Amino acid sequence: MPLPRPLILACLLLLGLLPTRAPAQAAPTTGQPAVTTEAAKAQAEAEKKEEERFLAMAKRFKEMPQLEGKVTLTEAKATLQLKEGYRFIGKEDAAFILSDIWRNPKEAIRGVDGIIVPKRFNPFVDSAWCVVVSYEKCGYVKDDDAAEIDAKKLLTAFHEHEEEVNEARKKRGYDELWCVDWAENPHYDKARHIIFWAKRLSSVRVGTAHDTLNYDARCLGRRGLLSLNAVASMKQLPEIKAAMEGIIPQANFDAGETYADFNASTDHVAEYTVLGIVAAGAAAKLLGKGAFLVVLLKFGKFLLIPVIAGWKYIVQGSRWVWAKITGTKPVPPSAAETKALDAPAAAEPPKQDPPAN
Repeated sequence: MPLPRPLILACLLLLGLLPTRAPAQAAPTTGQPAVTTEAAKAQAEAEKKEEERFLAMAKRFKEMPQLEGKVTLTEAKATLQLKEGYRFIGKEDAAFILSDIWRNPKEAIRGVDGIIVPKRFNPFVDSAWCVVVSYEKCGYVKDDDAAEIDAKKLLTAFHEHEEEVNEARKKRGYDELWCVDWAENPHYDKARHIIFWAKRLSSVRVGTAHDTLNYDARCLGRRGLLSLNAVASMKQLPEIKAAMEGIIPQANFDAGETYADFNASTDHVAEYTVLGIVAAGAAAKLLGKGAFLVVLLKFGKFLLIPVIAGWKYIVQGSRWVWAKITGTKPVPPSAAETKALDAPAAAEPPKQDPPAN
């Protein structure tokens, strides 16, 4: 059961996580009958447990270390040189925020290296935003076809594919998820070797006043992609766009690991080109077999939502979208792929009701 808002405000105020005083609560109405039923007692006990859980989460968050200055991303062979005004929360604490506070299934946040947050970040308020940092060791991504990115065709293909995806989501007990429109068209910055896109995501096909913004920057390196994914509300688009332009230069591959350092005679080339990454879903994390194809949401829904579980569906879905864009027939999987695709699927993430806003 969600914690009542007055108790949330009280807990935050107690831990110093509210910028202003919590509103005074109305005095109890006199003349009300005493609580005597078993159901009422059970409800009171559940609320007490939820209050204790929330207080413990708030206490842990307040004690979290938030790194400043230079942060090393070992697997990515990259470095964050954070400017004043930004902090980095490491893998375990970031997972706690994404999973325990923002209530995402733990299976869906694996691979996250941490989050970049603004100074005085508070995950308990609606205006909170962060940049999820992750790395995909997929190899060197060729950018020869980047000029072929067609935002309108991509959006049309995604919309057609969403019908099928949402049917699968409903069967698994999740809400529908729709890409209402591009918040920023997908495009490639060839000078900086960065793929950009931003989506307006909603549980309603036509969108609502409370839709989520997923603003993604994929930085290409010699051996893979460094993903910087800002999660906020649509109304924060100008703020997030400006913030991302400031954050992106703070993340750099180490010497010898940049896109320009690629060695064609020794280095692995990714199976995906720039166009292929966008065509595969734009909001997708192209992970290994058995992983989840995920997109980012926040507040009231999962931050990381499995769209289709299992590599089998990632491969098939990517081919389907690609075929729609190019007007070609989907290429059937090879015998080796078919054998791999029929392997046992990854465990299903726990199904949870989204927290009340």
